[in-house]
Amino acid sequence: MIIDHKGFNITSLKFRDVSSSLLNVTNDVEADRALKKFLYFVNNEPLVYDFIARHNIITFDIKELTENLDYSKFYIPLDDSEEVAFIYQLLHYVSDNNIRYSSIAFGYGTSNKFRDMIREFNREVTQILYSRINRYLRELEIEMGLNEKQGGIVINQGPNGQLIMAKHGDVQATQNNTATSNDELLGIIQTLIAELKTNPIGEVELQEDILDDLMDIAGATQNGERPRKSLIRRTLEKLKSVNEFSAEGTILALNTQRLISYLAQLQIPM
Repeated sequence: MIIDHKGFNITSLKFRDVSSSLLNVTNDVEADRALKKFLYFVNNEPLVYDFIARHNIITFDIKELTENLDYSKFYIPLDDSEEVAFIYQLLHYVSDNNIRYSSIAFGYGTSNKFRDMIREFNREVTQILYSRINRYLRELEIEMGLNEKQGGIVINQGPNGQLIMAKHGDVQATQNNTATSNDELLGIIQTLIAELKTNPIGEVELQEDILDDLMDIAGATQNGERPRKSLIRRTLEKLKSVNEFSAEGTILALNTQRLISYLAQLQIPM
């Protein structure tokens, strides 16, 4: 699918709206509905949930933590990924088990009023998750160079369930619910080709060689053929070089690494 500038802005606006509703609740009734709406949006909006999925790796024993909380505050992990995972799992546990929002906020605030406790809990805990997701969306908008003149972001689903994104250029995004592994591989190659054309790496010769190799692999795959071992080995070496020229965490680096991982998962002979 393709998300253009307008669609991206609408997604960002909806996220801010559901987040604002949750961050401004004053009682348990408001909190219960606002939290469910917040989590529903996060879990069902691909761009947002992809961020959660990337960080929600470690599982915390939220049940034990909430049962032994008393009037103390939660310890929020310092690690960036664990921070996201912990708060997401905490909010989900509260919602899934219909726990009163105020009951996890007893240790927050300086008064004995529930609204003050809830407000302070949101400020110290919930707002962290909001800020992390909001920053991710802003960084994605900047990194992908989204503006009114560009076509948007091409989004494909990778073999590991994560999203693979590239600027919309020559790639035509298609949806096929019965896609085979070959279709997924082609999707990864197409997004990487589009990104390389939009953001060329410093070495012109390497750029041209890797594009040629990717086209050869795509051609063989489209014809139902297994790419030659020598072609795969050569391409993998060049993909590693591409990673060296691309900044860590960029769309180019992420998609390059995913292609390397995907070839390994398919157990293509090296």
